[in-house]
Amino acid sequence: MGKTSLKDNNKLTRNELIILWAAAAVTMTFVSTCSPLYPFNPWDDANCFFTIGRGMVNGRILYKDLFDHKGPLLYFVYALTALISSKSFIGAWIVEIIAAGFFAVYSWKTVKLFTTPSKNAIFLMPLFIGIVYTSKMFNFGGNAEELCFPLITVALYKGLRAIVKGDGLPENADALICGIITGALFWVKYTFVGFFAGFCLYIIVFAIKQKAFPKLWSLIWRFVAGIVIISIPVFLYFIFTNSLKFLFESYFYDNMSFYLIKGESNPATGIPVIENIVVTGSCLLKSSLTYSGFGTLLVLSLASLFFIEKSHRLKTAILLLSAITISAGFVFSRPVYIYYYGYILCYCFCMALIPTVKLFNLIEKGAAKNLSRLKGLVFVVPLITYGITIFMCKNMYLIFKPKDFLAQFRMAETINQTEDAKILTYDTMDAGFYTAAGLLPCNRYFGPGKNH
Repeated sequence: MGKTSLKDNNKLTRNELIILWAAAAVTMTFVSTCSPLYPFNPWDDANCFFTIGRGMVNGRILYKDLFDHKGPLLYFVYALTALISSKSFIGAWIVEIIAAGFFAVYSWKTVKLFTTPSKNAIFLMPLFIGIVYTSKMFNFGGNAEELCFPLITVALYKGLRAIVKGDGLPENADALICGIITGALFWVKYTFVGFFAGFCLYIIVFAIKQKAFPKLWSLIWRFVAGIVIISIPVFLYFIFTNSLKFLFESYFYDNMSFYLIKGESNPATGIPVIENIVVTGSCLLKSSLTYSGFGTLLVLSLASLFFIEKSHRLKTAILLLSAITISAGFVFSRPVYIYYYGYILCYCFCMALIPTVKLFNLIEKGAAKNLSRLKGLVFVVPLITYGITIFMCKNMYLIFKPKDFLAQFRMAETINQTEDAKILTYDTMDAGFYTAAGLLPCNRYFGPGKNH
């Protein structure tokens, strides 16, 4: 057990990589308001992250000088984007393209684990990426869920590859990579690690059943080492800035003790375990019914289990269902419904491509046999549908608009007429007024509203 080398024979061709990365870049350029095609990202969440990132670049200490409740790694990323541009979200746009690119690449690699796509099936990928990123759960762009679910897609691929190409257990190097991803997710938003709770449960149960204890130990210590690797720079930052207590206070204690979220309450049953199941199920159902693309892809992802070889079906089902179930339980851990929480589950949507690609192969084969003039439609139709999907994105009302279309820049013009001006946002979240005016907060609680 565990000695088989999982050589990756699913390497993508140059043309596939070009199409996948182009689809990611074009999609994020047209749907994210972080893109240079838009005047600004007006979303308060993204602006809180960016304001703190700008502050860190200018010497402010995270949590101690500027407070928010997300994990430190998210603000480190936004500090990096502020180094690229402190006046716009162009840095965040670049990060979004990279994340979407990884999602596209590993989604397609997952497809090629279970089926052999036809030459033209790759043209489904722009449409797939478009559907995922034009969901209203995406909002304006730049949120934590959007940047993190591609990382989980990479880990899911590692697990599935071990099932299809190996003995069911990942390679040692993959355990290290998964540990690093787990650490990254934990230090962005710790409710994101639900996938790895399910993934690790699958690995442990399978290894014990196979009595592969040396292999299990080898995987465990490498997984833990990966978490440690990503955690060291986090702790070093707070140690060197003498602010370690603010990390534990803001990210852990405050979130667990005081953080109240605006949302629609779900009915309580009075029994904690049953209530958690009811809350998770109702939130997942509401997300699926409210956002048709999300619901359709989730159903197709689960249905994909019937389209893979029987020899891989049971292990894949256990891994996928345990990961999705526990993931949903983590992200919907409070008796409220927040529309974008379920967006982290997009990592499993790569599975939805399996039945879709198999159907596409049949259609293309049928078109080739019947009418040669219909052959071109098998890749033209997905691309046209992709264009329509992008055009229907809810953010299109802002594209190509001048900066003064937004209140942030009209107010900034007035604010900048006052020497040494200061801004106070009261009982609301920062919607970009600091960035538009080129200023930084003068107080620690600069932007989070009363429930944050």
